[in-house]
Amino acid sequence: MADVTATSQSPPQVHAPAPTTRRGRLAVLGPGLVLAATSVGAGDMVTSLAGAAGYGMALLWAILVGVVLKYALTEAVGRLYLASGLTVIASLRAAARWLPYAFLVFVLVIGLLYGAALSSVAALALSTLFPALPLRPLAVVIALASAGLVYVGRYALFERVMSAFMLAKFVGMVVLAVVTVVTIDDPSTLVSSLRPRLPEGDLITVLALVGGVGGTAGVASYSYWVREKRWRHRSWLPVMRADSAVSYAVTFLFVVCASIVGTGLLYGTGRTITGNDGLAALADPLGADLGSVARVLFLGTFFLVTLSALVGGFNALCYLLSDSLRTLRGVPDSEAERHMGQRSRPYRLFVLYCAVTSVAVTFMGRPVRLVLTYAAVGSLVLPLLSGALLVLLNRRALRAPYRNKTVSNVLLSSSFVLFGVLAVVQLKETLGGL
Repeated sequence: MADVTATSQSPPQVHAPAPTTRRGRLAVLGPGLVLAATSVGAGDMVTSLAGAAGYGMALLWAILVGVVLKYALTEAVGRLYLASGLTVIASLRAAARWLPYAFLVFVLVIGLLYGAALSSVAALALSTLFPALPLRPLAVVIALASAGLVYVGRYALFERVMSAFMLAKFVGMVVLAVVTVVTIDDPSTLVSSLRPRLPEGDLITVLALVGGVGGTAGVASYSYWVREKRWRHRSWLPVMRADSAVSYAVTFLFVVCASIVGTGLLYGTGRTITGNDGLAALADPLGADLGSVARVLFLGTFFLVTLSALVGGFNALCYLLSDSLRTLRGVPDSEAERHMGQRSRPYRLFVLYCAVTSVAVTFMGRPVRLVLTYAAVGSLVLPLLSGALLVLLNRRALRAPYRNKTVSNVLLSSSFVLFGVLAVVQLKETLGGL
C-alpha cells in the first residue's frame, strides 16, 4: 500500500518559502475565497431563509457546527496535500484502492446534472428580474458561458474572477441584512429569536442544516487550488489554515446575513420558502417591504451566488474527474500536470462533458429520477472523504506536524457520522421515490 508521506513522485518544482508576517500571509490567500465562492450557493440561501422563516435566528448554532465541521474537512484535505505532495484522489487510493473508482462514478453522475440545475436557478433569478427573457434558452447560455470561462481561464484568472464573485455577493447580502435591520418594525425580534433551540421532531432538518453549509465537490477539490498556488511544504501550513479559516468565516457571515433577512421578512408572518421557486417568489414581497432597489439587489445577489457556484463547481468537478482518470490509469504524480491540469486534454474534455450534459438535461426538463440519483450520489462523497482522511492522517509514518491531533480526530469522526447519517436518509428517500 502506498505511503502518503512519500514525495518521490512529486513534480520537481522549486517552491517559494511561505511569508511569515500577517500582511504577507493575507496577500497570498486565494484558494479559500475560491472555495467560499463555489460552496455558498442557492441551497445555502434557501436553507437559511427557510430556517429563519420557521425559527428565526435560533438555528444559527447548527450553521456554526456545520461551518466548523466543513473547516475541519477542508483543513485536513489541504494538510494531506502538504504532507504528501499527492493529489487528493492519489492519496485516497492509499486508503482504499476502490476509492478512485467510486469518486469517478460519483463525480460523473454529479457532473451530469450539476450544470443544468444551477444554470436553471440562475436563469430563474434573471427572468424574475427581466420577465421578457426566456427561461430555458437563458439557462443554456449561462451554462455554456460558465463552461467557457473554465475552459479558457488559467488558475490566476479563475481565482480573480471567483474572488470578485465572492466579494460582490457578500456585499450584496450584507447590504440586504443592514436594510432589513433598519426597516423592520421591531428589531428586537432578531435578538429574541437568537436563543438556541432544538426543534422537537425535526432532528433530520437540523442535521440537514448542519450538513448543508458549504459545498461537497469544493471541499474535495481544495487541494487542487492549493497546488496551483505552489504551496508545498511545512512552512505553508499556517497559510493554508488561515486561508481555509477565511473561507468559512466568510461563509458563516454570509449565512448569518441571509438568516437576518429571512427573520426580518418571514419569521412570524406565515410566509415560507419551499424551494428555488419560492426563493425567487420572495423578491416581490421583499420589494414591497424594503423597496424596489432591495428587490433588484436580492435577485442580483441570488444570481451571483448561483453563477459563482456554477463556475467553481465546473472547475472542481473537472479536476476530480481528470485526476480520478489519471490515478486509475497509473500515471505518476510527476506527470500530473499533463493529465489533469487546466490545459490538459482530459480536463478540457470533462469541461465539454459538463457543458453538453447541461444543455441536454436542461432541454430534457431534468427528469425526477435523475435528480434523485444525483442527490443520493452526492450525499456519499463527504462520509467517504472524512473516513479516508481519518485513516490517512493518523498513520504513524506521517510526520507530527501533519498528523491528526485529538481535535481533528473528533471533528473528522463527527463529520463521518453526521454525513453518513444524512447519506442514509437521502438514499432511503431516493429509493422510496424511484
